[in-house]
Amino acid sequence: MPWLLPTRSLFWRAFLTFWGAMAIILVCGMLFTATVAWYRINSLDGLNPASLTHDARQVARNHGMKGLERWVEAMDRRYSALKIYVLDARDTEILGRTLPARTHDWLAAYRAATDRSTQADYLQPDPAGERVSWWQPQRLDLPDGSQLLMLFLPFDSSHWEVLGLSPVALALLLFALAVTAPLCWALTRHVTAPLTQLRQATHALAAGRLDAQTPPKLAGRKDELGLLARDFNAMADRLKALVDTREQLLHNIAHELRSPLARLRLAAELARRKDERQDMQLDRIERECERLDTLVGNTLRLARLGAQPEPSDTLDLAGVVSAVVDDARYEAGEQQVRILWDSPAPVPVTGDRDSLASAIENVLRNAVRFAPAHSAIRVRLLVGARDACLEIEDRGPGVPPADLESLFEPFFRTASGSKAPGSGAGLGLSIAQAAIAAHKGRISARNVSPQGLSVRMELPLLV
Repeated sequence: MPWLLPTRSLFWRAFLTFWGAMAIILVCGMLFTATVAWYRINSLDGLNPASLTHDARQVARNHGMKGLERWVEAMDRRYSALKIYVLDARDTEILGRTLPARTHDWLAAYRAATDRSTQADYLQPDPAGERVSWWQPQRLDLPDGSQLLMLFLPFDSSHWEVLGLSPVALALLLFALAVTAPLCWALTRHVTAPLTQLRQATHALAAGRLDAQTPPKLAGRKDELGLLARDFNAMADRLKALVDTREQLLHNIAHELRSPLARLRLAAELARRKDERQDMQLDRIERECERLDTLVGNTLRLARLGAQPEPSDTLDLAGVVSAVVDDARYEAGEQQVRILWDSPAPVPVTGDRDSLASAIENVLRNAVRFAPAHSAIRVRLLVGARDACLEIEDRGPGVPPADLESLFEPFFRTASGSKAPGSGAGLGLSIAQAAIAAHKGRISARNVSPQGLSVRMELPLLV
């Protein structure tokens, strides 16, 4: 599979979309929670722990334990960034709440203090009313003479404790949905829209519209969907070409069969007379049957070449050409035609030996048929960087320039070729063209000076 740039692969697009959404949610979520946390922290600027301690002592002295409980609950509701805990002599919180782990360290340090005067100074608020530390435990006296210990815990000692608040968690969840929903929709649309177009093109092709194609914008994409669209277009073009070729082939076969069948009927009618020409008519019938057999055989051969799987054997092209030239020299010798061929070093290619030999043989036999007596046919095999080129050049009459492009079409014969002795139905070069195309090669023809025709077959070398 060809290498795709990261942004041109569906995997990378999905991957980057996912992590892009995660990055947006993370960054914006951190900014949101930091903003809420700092807002709550800054709300403590108007509070003074000494003033709160003074208020708590007045409430404890005037209203006792019940009034102190109501005051703590009111402070919790009013200041979400500040927690106030009041402990009795057994270190039990008066509202029954569990103390955070951090407050246990403060209590341990307080209980470990042995200097009572230092402890008393530690517990008393600044008489000048200046702000003291939030982390200083303060003592409260009840009307019955018992003592309580009050602890402050501002913003839970963390900027991120706001994540534990239900409104903040809900806001983050809604924000995550707001970010991921449009991105998921866009990514899904990015994939399903081309698939819908491809599905419509597939339905059109199944309905018999062989010219169905995917939209140019879809075929121009550089990702996997674009590759799929281009493969679909290539498949549709191939199906259309095969169907058109089949229809043209059937038309040509019907046309080519009419002439020998008409001659067979005529010969059969003459043979029924049983005169002195009966043996000649029977010979004519035999020749026409042979022509029909050759025509049907070559037609089936051409059809099989178009349906064969891709060749996969490793061959020596020079060896295949040498074998075909050796066989053709026997026929060419009877016509006093020489075949000039010097076998080069082995040329490895991927192919099917029989179909390649058939293609070369058809071209070479065609050259022998049209070559004048005492002339030479030159066979050359040239090896390039990526391709091997086999060129067969004769000194025959050549082909009219207007007929060069049609020379490899089935049943096509030039004006001079149709009159040549032993000319067939015009399938030899078509079979050669089909065989070379099955090997991912090219075949072409050109006239040479001063006289003759050169057929060039190019095949990819084994990599």
